[in-house]
Amino acid sequence: MAVSAKEAVIHKEFHLSSADPKMIGAGKVVPVGATNFDVADQLADVGMEAIHPRAAKPLELAGIPLRVKNAFDPDHDGTLITRDYTNPDSKIEVVTGTDKVSIVEVFDTRMVAEVGSDHRIMQVLVDHGISYISKATNANTIDLVLWDRDVQDAIITKLSSMFDVVKVIPVAMVCAIGSNIAKPGILARATGAMARAGINIIGVSQTARQTNMQFTVGRKDFVLAQQVLHAELCESQN
Repeated sequence: MAVSAKEAVIHKEFHLSSADPKMIGAGKVVPVGATNFDVADQLADVGMEAIHPRAAKPLELAGIPLRVKNAFDPDHDGTLITRDYTNPDSKIEVVTGTDKVSIVEVFDTRMVAEVGSDHRIMQVLVDHGISYISKATNANTIDLVLWDRDVQDAIITKLSSMFDVVKVIPVAMVCAIGSNIAKPGILARATGAMARAGINIIGVSQTARQTNMQFTVGRKDFVLAQQVLHAELCESQN
């Protein structure tokens, strides 16, 4: 960042679009004109290589905008990513996901009265240098969504020695992401659309920042879930 650049540019095969055109259809997706680094973080977290955090984070911290352009459409402005952008309209900007993840389900009846179960699980991940994508909890169960490559036998063996039941469940994760998605009813629309398509939602996660709705579904529903979410939340924004 010593050169005090005004802007960084990444060229990729496609525009940064509202979804994968190969999956949704080129005629249905639209380029994302602008977004922020928070959205870029969400995209990188599910494996969008064009916005790898090692490339984007130094730019964000230095206050340098990042432009993502289509190498085959050089006259198009592409997508400008900045720290402070917020979409003036409350809408989903990108539907994406991955089918290369699994749930590590940790169940133990003692969790109800025990302090520190979560800490013990996190320590195992730290010891193995593993970061999780999503986490869901209830009274006696903690579900972690991990990349398949990170579901190591040593981790499962260690957790199994500490808790009653540990299961590995291959799944997919689909995400509806945007810089401004704090809109009443949008979660209901998303879940309703998937229900009408016969998709069972295994897990759902959203933080108070409301930039990313994450849905865990069966792997067989990976493509359909994205098609359904894009049709409901991007192709029909009203």
